[in-house]
Amino acid sequence: MKIMKNFDGRSLAHSTLEYIRIQAVKAIRRGMSAREVGEIFGVHRSKVYEWVKKAEKKGLAALNAKPVPGRKSMLNEQQQKVLAFLVCVFTPLDFEFGTILWTTEIIRTLIEKEFSICMSRSAVGRLLHKIDLTPQRPIRRAVERDPVAVDNWINNEFPKIKELAKKEGATIYFLDEASVRTDYHAGTTWSFEGLTPVIPATGGRYRINMIASITNEGEMHFQIGPQSLNGDTFVEYLKNLAGDASHPIFIVTDGYSAHHAKVVKEYLETTNGKVKMFFLPTYSPHLNPVELVWNNIKSQGIARYLIRSLNELTKKATELLESLKAMPEKVRTLFQEESVQYAL
Repeated sequence: MKIMKNFDGRSLAHSTLEYIRIQAVKAIRRGMSAREVGEIFGVHRSKVYEWVKKAEKKGLAALNAKPVPGRKSMLNEQQQKVLAFLVCVFTPLDFEFGTILWTTEIIRTLIEKEFSICMSRSAVGRLLHKIDLTPQRPIRRAVERDPVAVDNWINNEFPKIKELAKKEGATIYFLDEASVRTDYHAGTTWSFEGLTPVIPATGGRYRINMIASITNEGEMHFQIGPQSLNGDTFVEYLKNLAGDASHPIFIVTDGYSAHHAKVVKEYLETTNGKVKMFFLPTYSPHLNPVELVWNNIKSQGIARYLIRSLNELTKKATELLESLKAMPEKVRTLFQEESVQYAL
């Protein structure tokens, strides 16, 4: 019985060779001959004798694979730390490369500029792996964002809103809008290396618009429709939200044009203060926890399904939002995200 052909040990992983050596010795101890073991594992019986002899002297541990020393890095430990800092904190634009994403070629040039050390791209790749840097999809942040305004919102403006809400017995709702299409996709699946997986998709492009509001107590309201959000549809949503509330409501949202429409201002005046609106700093969606709702619904939900029509899209989005609404504890956990913890 021959299980393995004669092989070149250099073609096998060290862990595989270790397994073969140990199993061969165990087979000998169970009474098999060296010739039989050699045929099973595809090695000469003299090699089997060599393994048995080594195991008899030092035990099976002597057959364990020995760690293979990696190539010595051309950057010393301190230089590696500096490189990791530069790559993680800055973008190539900061070093006048004209692009915003790091590549091994750009990092190779950076190493040459900063440390006067020339490396190949493959060596740079090995170095990045060694210092635990991996290619990742970045989060885009608007360059117009004002960090001073963000800090002022977190430490001054919002605490005042909380204090006013407490005084008036109001509930604070964070509100946001989003749209999604049937051709939206995100996430990964499994396939052989080098073989890009193909999944079914529709050629149709159907779109719906969603609006949702949540509180740090886990309460959630939403509305879905094919129409684009404008002042009228926004007022309709506010009326529904206010109609369900027996107390004042404070709306915290962004500066989208529909939120500032004349019809919205006129509606707010008719509520005699029952509905008030407050606006987040510009270009700061990370301060709105409803953004996490959209991530849950879109990336973790709709993107994972084959949706063929507007009706299917509406049905699936409604199903996902209803499921989230029915779990106040899950809505509350959204506020544990670092960027929105200020709203607790």
